[in-house]
Amino acid sequence: MITIVIVGILSSIALPNYLNQVNRSRQNEAASTISQIQATIASYADEFGVLPASWSDLNATSAVMTDDGPATATNFQAITLAGGYYDVVISNASNLFTITATREETPNLNIVACVNLTNGASGINKGTKDAAASAPNCG
Repeated sequence: MITIVIVGILSSIALPNYLNQVNRSRQNEAASTISQIQATIASYADEFGVLPASWSDLNATSAVMTDDGPATATNFQAITLAGGYYDVVISNASNLFTITATREETPNLNIVACVNLTNGASGINKGTKDAAASAPNCG
């Protein structure tokens, strides 16, 4: 009986830590993909001399993968990254692209990134368990 109680106590401590680490690993994987998307946006503009207008455009330089294969949408509306954990959307204001990744189950573990093709600035912020990420300064 004592052994069962001890195992139960240890499990109640270990399980939340394990789940937190799994969520952080998923966030880091999505952040890595978003970093690739930042580079792909800049590469596309350099290679073709125009700004990308869709996920399909970005695939001309480097594939952005979803569970169904490369993202082929003809706009930057939300897609779900491979793995199915994060939804990503891109907005463009002039030469400033903002990339936002969210996850319904853990809304504070969001990711916000930007790349400014005018001045070359880029940044990426990840949310924590306690607070969601804010937009980095790419102005």
